[in-house]
Amino acid sequence: MGDIAISSEQEDVELGPSNFERVVLRIDGLKCGCCESGLSRAVGRIPAVRNFQVNTVLARVELELDTNRLSVDRIIELLETRTGYKFEEQVAVSGQVLEFIITDPRRLQHAVQPRGVTLVQAPERAPWRPFGLLRGRKGLTQKKTADVNGDSGAKDNPRGTSKLRIPPTKIYYDANVIGARDIYEHYLKYDPDLTLAPLVADPGLDLGAKQTRRALKWFLPTLALTLPVLIFAWAPLNHENPTFAHISLALATLVQLIAFYQFVPSALRSLYHSHVLEMDFLVTFSTTMAYVFSVVSYKYQLDGRPLETGSFFETSTLLVSLLLLGRFINEYARYRAAKSVSFRSLQVDHAILVQQTTTSWANAITSKIDSRLLQYGDYFCTPPHTRIVTDGVVVYGGSDVDESMMTGEFKPNAKGLDSEVFAGTNNGDGQLIVSLTKLPHENSVQQIAALVEDAELTKPRAQALADRVAAITYAIATLIVSCPCAIGLAVPMVVLIAGGVAARHGIIFRDPQKLEIARNVTDVIFDKTGTITTGRLEIIGLPMHRNTDHTLMKGLLLGLVKDIKHPVSIAIAQYLERDILAHKNFEPLQVNNITSIPGKGVQGNCAKTGVEIRAGNAEWLHINVIGQGKNTACYFTYGGDLRMSFELLDQPRPEAIMVIKELHARGINVHMLSGDNDGAVSDVATTLYIDEASTKARCTPEGKMQYIRDLQDSRRKSIVMFLGDGTNDSAALKQADVGVHLNDGSDVAKSAADVVLITTRLHDVLILLDISHAAYRRICWNFSWSAFYNFFAIILAAGAFVKLQANVRITPQWAGLGELISVLPVVLIAFQMRFRNYGKPYGAMERTYQKVEAPKREQRRSRQSASSASAGCCEMPTSTLAHVDAITGMSEKRGLGKVAFWLSSRR
Repeated sequence: MGDIAISSEQEDVELGPSNFERVVLRIDGLKCGCCESGLSRAVGRIPAVRNFQVNTVLARVELELDTNRLSVDRIIELLETRTGYKFEEQVAVSGQVLEFIITDPRRLQHAVQPRGVTLVQAPERAPWRPFGLLRGRKGLTQKKTADVNGDSGAKDNPRGTSKLRIPPTKIYYDANVIGARDIYEHYLKYDPDLTLAPLVADPGLDLGAKQTRRALKWFLPTLALTLPVLIFAWAPLNHENPTFAHISLALATLVQLIAFYQFVPSALRSLYHSHVLEMDFLVTFSTTMAYVFSVVSYKYQLDGRPLETGSFFETSTLLVSLLLLGRFINEYARYRAAKSVSFRSLQVDHAILVQQTTTSWANAITSKIDSRLLQYGDYFCTPPHTRIVTDGVVVYGGSDVDESMMTGEFKPNAKGLDSEVFAGTNNGDGQLIVSLTKLPHENSVQQIAALVEDAELTKPRAQALADRVAAITYAIATLIVSCPCAIGLAVPMVVLIAGGVAARHGIIFRDPQKLEIARNVTDVIFDKTGTITTGRLEIIGLPMHRNTDHTLMKGLLLGLVKDIKHPVSIAIAQYLERDILAHKNFEPLQVNNITSIPGKGVQGNCAKTGVEIRAGNAEWLHINVIGQGKNTACYFTYGGDLRMSFELLDQPRPEAIMVIKELHARGINVHMLSGDNDGAVSDVATTLYIDEASTKARCTPEGKMQYIRDLQDSRRKSIVMFLGDGTNDSAALKQADVGVHLNDGSDVAKSAADVVLITTRLHDVLILLDISHAAYRRICWNFSWSAFYNFFAIILAAGAFVKLQANVRITPQWAGLGELISVLPVVLIAFQMRFRNYGKPYGAMERTYQKVEAPKREQRRSRQSASSASAGCCEMPTSTLAHVDAITGMSEKRGLGKVAFWLSSRR
């Protein structure tokens, strides 16, 4: 009836046009990797759903839902009815939010809402509810509650049976306007009992741990009931004594009841709603068959006519025990796999706040606070051998910091005055006082975690095989031993681990489908400026133009380009700002209606005169330029008249030649596209040994996309990877088979890419390809093992070799080990990726990169130090300064880490 109602609702034109929204549901109660097919059928039979993916490793369903036809609550209700699992919507929180426990919401009814607070969301339901109910829809959840006295309750009363809990009140705010502690102190005036809600664990890990405990909870009592039966059956006892048979019957019956509870409801539900015989049905059938056969054997034994097989209770009980053991191992493996790639677990819950009244960093006054109460302008202390709370800049102290949790490299990095530190990394022997630059909700841990979690993990559908069986004992063994869980986990387990390994090397697969495609890349196309070159342009020529008020033009040009992130605009803005500091003969002027046009330039209007001003390339500005050189050029017009010209020099990235040579050695064609002039493109191509026939200058965004499309169409088997960093690369990133975005670029380009490199290292492209090849090999190994196991185990359990050797078979009682034996190699093969350093082969490229980058960081550190000294910062001890001097040497070896470069460039 539910399906009919939905169908008619789908066809109701009064509901309006379709409105599909992406919905992510977490699944509570998954039993094994074989559950995917039934889940897929249950979701697929709902007409309002399209483009869904089920991932049994992460216990997650992602789908597109037509919210004009069905609500999320209704979908959850339908899925819970049809599958027997619990579902909960995973909602991504946008912006900053604080969750408070307010004992009486009436206290805040008349509270003044401070500036910066955007929304106060009180509980939708009555607060006084018993704790412990996990609901899939809006309302109470076990994870987001606290007791009425303001305690978190999670540690003092983990079971939550003796205290009542209330849902939190959420306060959304703009962290740039008001701080978290200011909000807390404001509302504390209205409710003296106000407390922060308990910390919410990573929902994926929390659910995985819960399911692992649940599997263990059912396995242990089953094992306790099974052991006596095994002793009675195998120990040298008087087996003719009926007492042992009576006890075995009672214990086996209890085990069978557990099996019935664990397997029968889901089996019947799948059969009724999805019309499919799932693994649970096969398990139910085989365990029941073993139990019934044991009861029959028991009856014949009591009648004095024992069967040749004797008692059979050890078979049914051991079978159930081993199945539940395999399920526990399966759950634990999935949990460990998810935990191994989790980044949110690196976030520290508490911070040591340094009081602003501190006169000396050496004797700073500190207090411990919840990290959620940090706000801009704070300083925090990081004691030795603790994790760093959030991103910031060191203002006092020195230490070695292990950044391997985020970079994949196990070499500590020296940190001193003005060094950048990042959330989740491990401090060494020294103490650091850090100036906060990123709040916990926006720091490096959260940004990388968000990118990783946004990936849609998929896997191929697998269906269990069934063979004919003859004798009843062979049938029992065969039905159990042919568990397809290994096939079901072969792909998602590898994809999950490979994605985590890639993330720790600074590579984020936003679409894991590209993890498999990348290994087949035949052509790699680089954008020039900012991708294959450093993007740090230097002005080497400034041709003068007559009849030009250079003071006015410089002021207008700086006002036009100072907020534009294109490398040319950045170089011009920096040049003009240095000019201001040196001569102080002009200031930035106001420019209105500023518009950046990808591939062309930027335009606006002078605020005083309204005259249109433009900065960009000659073609867009309709300027005839004779004899353009080998360098990048930019022109500035005022009312259509040329007033200023700039000649800019850009250098290839230090390891670009080695990367391109390595790509050529792999048989991959290398191309380069650019919107720059022919001379600049030709010069870079010659330097980097790129065939000029594989380059194209003066490319518009559409031109780059068309170049890729033509390349894809010219050869059927061409797999094109495009690397870009700017907004003008977005179309090309979308068109390419694998679009790769470098961190220096815009958020628009990042959203268009399939893969995001959180570094500016070109050799990470080689690491990307290596990880893709390694993941594919492990997927092949997993499928090969799964196929071999299922084929060999089935024919062995079915008794194919009994005529050759009587004992060459799998007896029914041991068939339950099938899931464990088949799944463990799959897990181990996937986990093996975590123990390989994929960056090691490219050590020479890394050292070349660091030799260029280290002096630049040292120069930036020196400028910051000078600025801090002029502001009256406290002087550091001589020993600390000596420690800071070691930074350059350490940087040449490893630098500040991949994530360091990414985050520093974003600031």
